[in-house]
Amino acid sequence: MKLFPFGALLNDILVIADLHLGYEDALRERGVELPYEQYGWVKREIISYIEEYSPEVLVLNGDVKHEFSGALSQEWREVIDLLRTLKDLVKVEVVRGNHDNFLIPILKREGVEISSPYLKVQGLLITHGHLDILIPDDVELIVMGHEHPAITMRDEIGASHKFKVFMEGEYMGFRLLVIPAISPLAPGTDLLSVSRRDLLSPILRKADIENFNIRVADKEIGVEDLGPLRAIRRAARIISDSIS
Repeated sequence: MKLFPFGALLNDILVIADLHLGYEDALRERGVELPYEQYGWVKREIISYIEEYSPEVLVLNGDVKHEFSGALSQEWREVIDLLRTLKDLVKVEVVRGNHDNFLIPILKREGVEISSPYLKVQGLLITHGHLDILIPDDVELIVMGHEHPAITMRDEIGASHKFKVFMEGEYMGFRLLVIPAISPLAPGTDLLSVSRRDLLSPILRKADIENFNIRVADKEIGVEDLGPLRAIRRAARIISDSIS
């Protein structure tokens, strides 16, 4: 298993999650203006992963697009362009996420199949994470997205810095890996400020996330092991108390 910002290479399978293409148009419909910069960055990132790791399969693990209630013109353009680019480089598989209600017509147009509620291959069960699913007995590793896990740290002068993170632990006797969102517009769930019952994923709400190992994912830092979540919480409280 190779982890890197912002994905995972598992044998010869490259998994990324939560692209949220079309986010800018979705925000514009709500009166928020952002430059159209996300897609170009995400596309370059994915291509760089393929060039560096030469996977046999690329799995887009849910929330390829952003809008729940339709397919915005930006989503059509960006998803089609991305699929056409990637299909020339690697075999592409898609797992359905909760934002992908209107993704199927786009995938059919490009000859790409979608798996729901999960894709099972080589002992891996790849699921987006928004559904409570029954896990087959022969699964060695569950890989999910959806939660956009992150932690916020404060430095010695009290400034806050939010980092996307990987989570790895146990779920119902199975090994579980949660990968961060590749979308730069998806800052994520701050694990240090939410309780387990407030998590987005029904899978994580049933897991003992305090014992999950946390690895920070950052373009400059890389992937660094921070230890179990309970220890990070304790350290964060000590730092907060010393600053205040």
